[in-house]
Amino acid sequence: MRPPDVTRLPPVPWPAEVNREHVRQATSRLLAHVGGRVDPDGALREECQSRVLESALALTLMVRAGTTSPARDRLLGFLRAHRDAADELDRVLAELAIGRATGREPADDTALIAKLTDGVLGAAPGFISGRRRAMVYAVLSVLGFPLPPEAAPAPDAKAPTDPMHSWAVVQQAAVTLILANAAGVRNEATEAALRTLVAVDPANTVWEGYVLMHVLTLHGLAGVPGHEATVRGGVDTLLRYQRDDGGFPFVAAMHNWCTSTAGMGLAAAGAPRSLLRTMAGMLVAHQGGAVRPSLSRGAALSGGWSMSTDVALNDVDDTACALEFLQGTDPVAFGDAVRRGVDALLAVQGDDGGFPTYVAGASSEPCMTAAAVNALTPHPHTAPARDRALGYLAESQLPDGGFEPGWSRSRLHTIFRVRLAACGAEPDDRRTAGVVERIERSVRETQNADGGWGMQPGDPSDDISTACGLITLCYGTDPEPVGRALAWLLERQNADGGYDGPPDMVGPRPFPYHFPILTDAPVLLGFGHVRARVHGAASLLQGVA
Repeated sequence: MRPPDVTRLPPVPWPAEVNREHVRQATSRLLAHVGGRVDPDGALREECQSRVLESALALTLMVRAGTTSPARDRLLGFLRAHRDAADELDRVLAELAIGRATGREPADDTALIAKLTDGVLGAAPGFISGRRRAMVYAVLSVLGFPLPPEAAPAPDAKAPTDPMHSWAVVQQAAVTLILANAAGVRNEATEAALRTLVAVDPANTVWEGYVLMHVLTLHGLAGVPGHEATVRGGVDTLLRYQRDDGGFPFVAAMHNWCTSTAGMGLAAAGAPRSLLRTMAGMLVAHQGGAVRPSLSRGAALSGGWSMSTDVALNDVDDTACALEFLQGTDPVAFGDAVRRGVDALLAVQGDDGGFPTYVAGASSEPCMTAAAVNALTPHPHTAPARDRALGYLAESQLPDGGFEPGWSRSRLHTIFRVRLAACGAEPDDRRTAGVVERIERSVRETQNADGGWGMQPGDPSDDISTACGLITLCYGTDPEPVGRALAWLLERQNADGGYDGPPDMVGPRPFPYHFPILTDAPVLLGFGHVRARVHGAASLLQGVA
């Protein structure tokens, strides 16, 4: 995601309508706002904010476990405050959970549930649609909605053996058990699921800091006689993660991800080298993730990075971003860590040239493939792997210039990362040139009249999508759309120097979650790309920190 070396491209002329001093001041204020949140050890620690999905499941779990406490009352208050949420799914989940907690029967609105289910599936990659549909049915089931006949598991089903990372294994086990309990089914698959859920010790720990998986696990166990004490203990463990507003988050933390992504923004915008080296040192200290047995059904990414310091599951995205940051900070001092990370990425590249998120043999994804290419570009020996990856990206591009949904609700997220990956292609690579031409045309044509971009074409402009669109067009030649995007961002900076707006990151796909830094970081990165690519910006922003 950091600015690539593109000396062969002419710089973008300075947009005539943008005040240079305004850009300097905005960049300086945002840089101070982000840099000031880095802890002395180099980590950027923020809490994931409460979400309706986990909160609704937690309230229903408390009802099932017979929990009565001030914590339950606070949780009920959080959900009542979201009855009029802008998101339709949030409204339905809140109403169902409140109804379950207060003894009200759910309305039999099959059409609405079908609409929501189809909406969830339409916003997720096709290769996970089956698992995601089952998860939606499981969530609705524990919230009191009748299980449709097609959701009931087959009486003779067996445990799956396809390549899956450990989180997906546990999620599938929880969903399998929830649906089987609702349908009164017991078979080989449910026995395997039960063993998996017991293995993560939910009475005493929120496994991998994954709050959603914890509540789903407990709901699965709550329907199996003999596990009542485990469920009660698990509820007590869950309460450690209740937020001040009464709700519960998706995950406990994402220290590595927040540190590396914010670090790239800080570096691009000209933060002090001492700060960047401290942040890089923190990441090196946590390479490889936590040490604990893996439940993955596939070759896990070994030697990379996970999303947080206490999470064992490494992934391509965290590894690629950590590598980019380390390489840009000091490739010599951090050379050993970089070499291990490069080897980790190469080991999971698929036969189609693409990269999955978690384990070798899983489906390749455009966003992860672009991330891997950006991390591998500084290493000449990876040229064959990168060429195959660029071929995969060319084959994956949609007719509108975009790509299948990744880990962001904004289509611009994958687009800008693919555009940066294309900067490392050979000058005579006509295939990648075609990808770039379609990207730039699509981004120009979908820019809103106010200068920003929405998460999808026609959506209102938001901070994150606009930053992604700005970065993309910094690698073209036309200053006009760059200037309009810059003007939009300049007008929306908060008094404290930061930015806000709707979150874009999703987990599990397509449910959005929110860390405030994950809005500030892409905007800061956008200013950094302006610094690297727009004529006169480098000298203007010199020493901006």
